[in-house]
Amino acid sequence: MTKRNWIVGTDIGGTFTDVIGINLETGEQRLGKVPSTPPTYFDGVIDGLRRAGIAGEEVMSFRHGATVSTNAILERKGVKTALITTEGFRDVLGGGRAERISAFELDWDPPELIVPRRNVLPVRERVSPYGEVLTPMSEEDVRTAARKCRKRGIESVAVVYIDSFMNPAHEQRSREILREEVPELDVTLSHEVLPQMLEFERTCTTVLNAYISPILKNYLGGLSRRLKTDWNYEGPILVTTSGGGVISMDEAVKFPAKTFHSSPVSGAVGMAGYIGGLAGFDNVIAFETGGTTNNVSMIYKGQPAITHEWKILWNVPCCLPSVDTVYIGSGGGSIGWVDKGGILNVGPQSTGAVPGPACYGQGGQEATNTDCQIVLGRIDPGYFLGGEMTVDGTLSHKALESKIGSRYGWDAATAASNMYLVALANLMMAMRIQTVSRGWDPRDFAIVPYGGGGALYACDLAREIGSTTVVVPPLPGYASAFGATRVDMKHEFTRAIHKTDDEMDYGELNRQFDELVANAVAVLRRDGVPRAKIRIERKADVKYFSQSRFFTVDVPKGRIRDLEGITASFTRDMQSAYGYTLPPGYSPVEVVNLRVIAFGDIPKPNLHELRTKSALKDARKPRRMVWFKDAGFVLTDIYERGKLSPGARFKGPAIIEQPDTTTVMPPRTRCVVDAYGNLVIKVDR
Repeated sequence: MTKRNWIVGTDIGGTFTDVIGINLETGEQRLGKVPSTPPTYFDGVIDGLRRAGIAGEEVMSFRHGATVSTNAILERKGVKTALITTEGFRDVLGGGRAERISAFELDWDPPELIVPRRNVLPVRERVSPYGEVLTPMSEEDVRTAARKCRKRGIESVAVVYIDSFMNPAHEQRSREILREEVPELDVTLSHEVLPQMLEFERTCTTVLNAYISPILKNYLGGLSRRLKTDWNYEGPILVTTSGGGVISMDEAVKFPAKTFHSSPVSGAVGMAGYIGGLAGFDNVIAFETGGTTNNVSMIYKGQPAITHEWKILWNVPCCLPSVDTVYIGSGGGSIGWVDKGGILNVGPQSTGAVPGPACYGQGGQEATNTDCQIVLGRIDPGYFLGGEMTVDGTLSHKALESKIGSRYGWDAATAASNMYLVALANLMMAMRIQTVSRGWDPRDFAIVPYGGGGALYACDLAREIGSTTVVVPPLPGYASAFGATRVDMKHEFTRAIHKTDDEMDYGELNRQFDELVANAVAVLRRDGVPRAKIRIERKADVKYFSQSRFFTVDVPKGRIRDLEGITASFTRDMQSAYGYTLPPGYSPVEVVNLRVIAFGDIPKPNLHELRTKSALKDARKPRRMVWFKDAGFVLTDIYERGKLSPGARFKGPAIIEQPDTTTVMPPRTRCVVDAYGNLVIKVDR
């Protein structure tokens, strides 16, 4: 009988699909990086698995991250969706929040809604904020809405009733009616997706879930079949989430909104946080540069910063828990362009996997960030993907000259250097948004770059924002796939209570917490996690009664007999965020929601200390001219990373090459290779 001792992590990006398999017993790693294959992305997964040379019958656990759900939202390619809501509230989704993309574009028009108003269907019903039925639900209205859905070709419907999280009976009955009338209709209920206050945010999150539910269901179903038929794998498929964990495929199909931007998050938590800890840094700025986007997340004292509201599009919030991440469109395939005012821009437009940057020779003619790096000598076109992929540097020069240089009278190198500086400024802004503007001092953090391009910019970024250390992992180009193998199963459960201290029944409060914990344990046990491997965290959402926004605070261990500890945590967070608290007695403190976060400890690989020993000279490659910010073109040392042994030390300017990425060390930097093969680079100001 074949021994199942491999864990496989996979990640589908806009340009490449990454596969990493790790043997839990020996630590052996097998890698596969292949071009992504839209629209049938699982073809790329199978290609990557074959490239890695791992047999399905050897695999204990398959863990998967993909941008399928996120891309469906960003490209507005979800299914035709309807919204059924309480009569009188048809315009909650369209009303949104009072914000503009730009305060200076007076002729700006907001983008179209995901669900057009004609497909927002009202139902007579009403539940009070405390759960009493004020107006019984009109079942005929629901049946009328169902018939309209059938006639209009609606594939998925979101049901969002006012205050249904306090009493979900009307939503539950609506689902029964919809299934009677239109059995093939995909139905999402708001009290199951986001059982909490704030109607716009709850409506929007539920609609997002409905909008991509059939897409992810079809995708994961197709992936499961291909893994079984083409790879001989019949074990569990775990899917990465935006909260920094993995969930079962069944859970992902039911709540696909949990998978939004899960790929960079798994890289931040499972790779950057882990690598930072190995290198001795608990405070980490996780910085990913992929083919299309850049992502910045914060790890503080070994734990990721979590947010309960983030926007996937303008005025389109998703309020499921997520690792707090800032995105900008300045990846390797991002295009340089000149606007009507003659200003040089980079991104967010991208060439994607097809046709790709100009150097790919697949018909792309735009100048991209990857083309810039080639022209500046930072990427060797003869060593792209370790030499497995052929790229043409002359096409990069041609694109830079024709698309950028011709507008300003620059040669290719000048165009590339200026485009690099624009991209760097964009990245620096994203880092400052995530650090200084949120109260973090970047001098207290090390930068851990990952993705195919993060290490190309990391040292320059560190110098600009004041960080002094960059830690480059051994396989940054496989970070999200590796991260998927390192994160735990994670579920979060919420229950709304809306009680002040005077209203609180502490026996009932403890009973509800016990129910949430029991439910969390049952879900993880159903997923195959032993009770001894389950860890529970209890939290509460707290606000002043007069506020609409809340803070999430830890709940003291044991039985809760008063709100003293919870209130102290809330006022401390309130003071930190806003610089003030209200005088005692001015407004009571209200517990809005109870939260239980359940972690299931599942098998995960660890990096082992390296035993290799070789001289630094063995890693040297022929030197070449490389451009650096503030230094221009400099004759630079080039190193083969695979031949660098622990303890190796060298100074910048230097280039370290490996198949999945290139690390750029500008002048006034110093590198030491640690015991795990990480490049720990000190950046002098």
